[in-house]
Amino acid sequence: MLQAIRTRAGGIIVKVLFGLLIVSFGFWGIYTRSPFFQDKSPDAVVATVGDQDIHADAVSNTLQPTLERLRAQLGGQLDQATIKRLGVVDAVVGQLVDQSLLAQEVSHLRLDLSDDVIRNAIMSNPAFIGSDGKFDRNQFSQVLAANHMSEDQLIARLRQEIPRGDLLQAVTAGVVVPRPVIDAIYRFRNETRVADVVAIPLSAAGTIPAPTDDQLTKFYNDNQDMFRAEEYRGFTVASISASDLTGDVKIDPAKLQAAYDDRKDEFQLPEERDVQQILAPTEDKAKAVETALAGGEDFQKAATEIAGQDPSTIDLGLVKPDDLPKELADQAFALPIDKPSEPIKTELGWHILRVVKVQPPQTLSFDQAKDQLEKQLIAEEAADRLDHIANEADDALAGGAALNDVAKKYGLKLTTVAETDASGRDASGKLIQLPLDAQAVLKTAFATETNNTSRIESIEDSAIFAVHVDKIVSPAVKPLADVKTQAITAWQAEQQRDAVKKEASDLAAAVTGGTPLAQAASAKALTVKTSPPLNRQAQGAIPVPKAMIAKLFSAKVGDTITGNDDSGAYVAQLKTINTPQSTPDDQVKALTTEIGNSMRYDVASEFTDSLKKRYPVTMHQDVIDRLFPG
Repeated sequence: MLQAIRTRAGGIIVKVLFGLLIVSFGFWGIYTRSPFFQDKSPDAVVATVGDQDIHADAVSNTLQPTLERLRAQLGGQLDQATIKRLGVVDAVVGQLVDQSLLAQEVSHLRLDLSDDVIRNAIMSNPAFIGSDGKFDRNQFSQVLAANHMSEDQLIARLRQEIPRGDLLQAVTAGVVVPRPVIDAIYRFRNETRVADVVAIPLSAAGTIPAPTDDQLTKFYNDNQDMFRAEEYRGFTVASISASDLTGDVKIDPAKLQAAYDDRKDEFQLPEERDVQQILAPTEDKAKAVETALAGGEDFQKAATEIAGQDPSTIDLGLVKPDDLPKELADQAFALPIDKPSEPIKTELGWHILRVVKVQPPQTLSFDQAKDQLEKQLIAEEAADRLDHIANEADDALAGGAALNDVAKKYGLKLTTVAETDASGRDASGKLIQLPLDAQAVLKTAFATETNNTSRIESIEDSAIFAVHVDKIVSPAVKPLADVKTQAITAWQAEQQRDAVKKEASDLAAAVTGGTPLAQAASAKALTVKTSPPLNRQAQGAIPVPKAMIAKLFSAKVGDTITGNDDSGAYVAQLKTINTPQSTPDDQVKALTTEIGNSMRYDVASEFTDSLKKRYPVTMHQDVIDRLFPG
């Protein structure tokens, strides 16, 4: 398959989503229904490609593993607003559209797949390879079971995916990156420039006296947006959370036992080991430690006195294999107790491990797991009840019922907000208090018309709410008398900025006829600093503000430029331009891969776009927005 395309340089979203387009059976994990799926209509059509429909459940099922990949690369959790802002849902729908286009083209070209190809794809998939480097039938079965997939379903999936990948491979296989392009890109990225710089801080303008009444009035009239009050809204929110419903949930003992029997695998605890490590900075240090330990030296003493290690970093505590990098885990979980390992090299240095205790794998008994399992079942039951209330309440609101009546009938709590802006602050600047996620509630409140009630909105599986907008106070310019102090401060700040900008402009004008900036600055008692070599990314830019980097990279040697930021004004004179004369071999290889992947991605995108002429695409954006609100 197209491994190169999967690793294409560029936006992280593009890398993840296009990787899924090319091949998805190489990534295994338990994919569950996406919590961002907000509708109970999995058959709703989100797009039509040729004579095929793409349904909501396909989007939801694809979205979850995509989010898992993004979380792994971006770190942390991704809330619904972030998902929408990043365009992940739209990108997933686009991915499914491309898959449908390719599938229909495969059918049109009558591309077929032999059983041998499928067999080889399965036998060589790393997910199914055992510790001996060969296909492992037991591991194969376990991976399929973990993904709720039968062998027949996997084969059917491969019959679809492999021809799509082969078709794209055929389209992109001829892409070649010319060497002059590689050299030009390397020169562009690695060019550096050095400049003399004069910084003129705002404080150089001195104390600015207060404006006259006429000056202040003119400034106020010219900058009324600066003094415009935000739009304010008053609303009532009705809400209930899953935790509000847990108190009434009782789990029958027989159901608890049955759940334990069904989920026993969840209560299997893996082997854990109490591990210590010595981390040496060099191989020589590691060998010295190894020799000392072989001679009977104390482990702690060898770590601190020979490797120079902080004593607090020696004990790793009880760890599972997944808690360690693979190269360390393989050693740690093969070592006998109290026997130091050989030095192991990682990016962090050289490690010597010792196991001081082994806690064998175990399965929690029913009595041991009962409390945890009961909490899980109560939470699941509460989520189901919340889901039922959401559907019933939403139907009632859609039928014209008043929010107060719906809240009373279904046990939703009412909260009234007298006045707030979109950031959640009242007219005095104080944060308002809401019973649940303020960002979601405020977004709905500011998207609903006055005297209208929103539909029921969900915050994942944890809560639901609806908003009735009671009033809207339109934005208005505050009277000058109310903002006089603010206006005076703003006028004085503008005068400071204008003064230092003029001083910078005058200094630049003095650099004429080949006069160096240093000479012109000295005549004005200003200090010149020479910058370090600057690149286009403005790394190490001090004393050059980032706003001037682009100007410096458009200038010629000897040119003088000016700029300003929040701290003051600047004058810079370009001294030297340093351009690499050749591209190192390792960079040739890296850039060939990077640019080649980018070009292959673009060719593949052009190909799928061209297929839209044969298989017209209709996007149902209203359905997408309804199913996946942001």
